[in-house]
Amino acid sequence: MKPLFHKTDVLVIGGGFSGSWAALSASEHAGDVLIVDKGSRDWRGLGMMSGGDMGVVPHECNVDDFLEELVYYYDGLCDQPFARRVLENSYARFADLERWGHMFARNADGSMRYILQRDLKLIRYYFYHPYGKGGPHTCDTLYEQLQQRGVRRLSNVQLVELIKEDGTNGRVVGAAGFHTRSGMPVVIQAGAVILCTNTGGFKMSYLGNTAVGEGAMLGFKAGAEFRNMEFLQNWTCPRAFAWEGQTGMLPYGARFVNSEGEDFMRKYSPIHGAKSDPHYNIRGMVLEERAGKGPLWFDTSSMTPEGVEAMTPTGGWMLLNANKLKALGIDFFNMKTEWMPQFQYIFGGMVTDTDCRTRVPGLFAAGRAASLHTGVYMGGWDTCITSTTGYIAGAAAAREAMDGPRPRFDLSDALETLAPTLSLLEKPGIAPKDVVRAVQELMVAADVSVLKTGQGLNRALQKLEAVRDNLVPEMAASDPHYLLKLMEAKGMTLVAEMYLRASLMRKESRCGHFREDYPTRVGAPAWIQLDNHNGKIRLKVKSVPIEDYPFKPHRYYMDDFDYPDQPRSETAIRETENFYA
Repeated sequence: MKPLFHKTDVLVIGGGFSGSWAALSASEHAGDVLIVDKGSRDWRGLGMMSGGDMGVVPHECNVDDFLEELVYYYDGLCDQPFARRVLENSYARFADLERWGHMFARNADGSMRYILQRDLKLIRYYFYHPYGKGGPHTCDTLYEQLQQRGVRRLSNVQLVELIKEDGTNGRVVGAAGFHTRSGMPVVIQAGAVILCTNTGGFKMSYLGNTAVGEGAMLGFKAGAEFRNMEFLQNWTCPRAFAWEGQTGMLPYGARFVNSEGEDFMRKYSPIHGAKSDPHYNIRGMVLEERAGKGPLWFDTSSMTPEGVEAMTPTGGWMLLNANKLKALGIDFFNMKTEWMPQFQYIFGGMVTDTDCRTRVPGLFAAGRAASLHTGVYMGGWDTCITSTTGYIAGAAAAREAMDGPRPRFDLSDALETLAPTLSLLEKPGIAPKDVVRAVQELMVAADVSVLKTGQGLNRALQKLEAVRDNLVPEMAASDPHYLLKLMEAKGMTLVAEMYLRASLMRKESRCGHFREDYPTRVGAPAWIQLDNHNGKIRLKVKSVPIEDYPFKPHRYYMDDFDYPDQPRSETAIRETENFYA
């Protein structure tokens, strides 16, 4: 079959928020920019399911103050130069969206409305209005700008290999993959490549069905280094239906209660209650279930009238949901609904510099494909990170593509890299869904995903190695669509192994990583970093260079909580009381 061949200055892999911003920025400096996405042209990534809210450092506030609070919230695991770059650029990207017609909520006096996050003093998000339309409108806004600037888009293409000049160690000069409808080989030559693919998840929720690790697999095979892979984004959601917005509802008075009607998070953190990060709430949920106090409920009846007005859906899929629930006799804001943990994505990603450049020449990473996240999350933070890092990566990649030497590119060599993948078409073998199911089952256990133990993690790793060695090599695909699913299953398996090995190495509890067998924080903050060593995952510990950073951690968000499995020192208690005095 004759291949489809494209040539571009900057190749952006992934068409969501970060990919759109990267392409917009690259188009200001490069002659040609191409977005390639495995989905259809009108999907545009996970942003379609978001609220459209955005975390911002307003122009009247001090970036240093926000950065210091972020260091506290991350329990010291903060890449301060990278985080500073994001915070410094946040308002400019916010202003871009407003100028393009994105509608953030305002008060009667015209000032911007915001919601403080995780009971913090500074970090907040500005929310879209009318509520429920934000994510799709953000996508539409960015898409309109892409069209105006002539950015090309190629949909339904799964890329499976990054192409290097000398085949192994050189500069990335393109990518190769296949069309997911026809199976046609696709080869792209590029001056620079930006991965905007998220890191990966496990298809366990309505919000988590697209990003499953193929981008991480591309970066891993190319030689990129990864960080923060032991952090899994745990969330909470209704047991019986889909709903988005707890990040906004909790600050307005919503709470989690057990079967006895107790606001149980007040027991674990009198300071924050349920307004804390979801990881801490889920930890409390597990402890309550163990104590026989389940099921657990989300109580919105305690919300303020202002909060109900702000968080009532007025459009998009959220309004459709709200109307369906009303038809079933469920009044979301005037009753309790049963909720449960929700497992979404791995927080970690590729290590980059402040220009989003990986250690692989010619390869950049933006959004959740990069490694800024460290285990906890604030509302609007993803929109902030995807917009700023996408914009930064696009500009840096375009400059490199336009100023550097033209890449040496051999089409026949690029096509040859596709042969092992395309050979799996129309062959009998194990279905990808069976591998996905096997990975899901080993990841959901509480001692693997929430209150981790060495026993639970080693059990899961042993099972995963069996999946990796016995099932993954035997997968095959009946058609190109299932070849896409096969690549997703391989990526998911790799990301799960990274998570398990990094979780075993971190023998402490810190940020969103809780080890029941190591319940306390140990020593100075350090990152777990991973890379590809002869096809195997290699791990190392790298100390956070606190001595080179402006803010030295002296208080920690995790010390605001008092779980039975987490002893607290008198010093920690005293520091918490003094801080909130």
